[in-house]
Amino acid sequence: MMRAGRLDRKVTIQRKTVNLSDAGDPVETWADLVTNRWAAVLPLGGDERFAVPQLGAKQQVEFQVRWSANLAGLTPQDRIIYPVRADASPQPALADTSIFDIAAVHEIGRREGLRIIAIRRTDT
Repeated sequence: MMRAGRLDRKVTIQRKTVNLSDAGDPVETWADLVTNRWAAVLPLGGDERFAVPQLGAKQQVEFQVRWSANLAGLTPQDRIIYPVRADASPQPALADTSIFDIAAVHEIGRREGLRIIAIRRTDT
């Protein structure tokens, strides 16, 4: 059972969309699927690897959110912005937030919640 007290952080979940530029070229943009969604954030670990010619690090995090129909179709092509700024500005400054790529989505219970495993690359 998901407890409301654990959902103490706010996240924005985005989906990649492809639009056409004025010249007719496809341009990838990110559209908000949900904004300021209450979530639990649980660190899972991180690692650091050396791959020629660079050193890369990543942080793995578990986000838990309540189930909803518009989030039921989350895939690894979506992403999470965390933390969301506290003020009411429509777009948080990316310098104040981190982008987490979704690696896996698991349903908690029967339409009770979603467990989202996401990865933040600390080298970007």
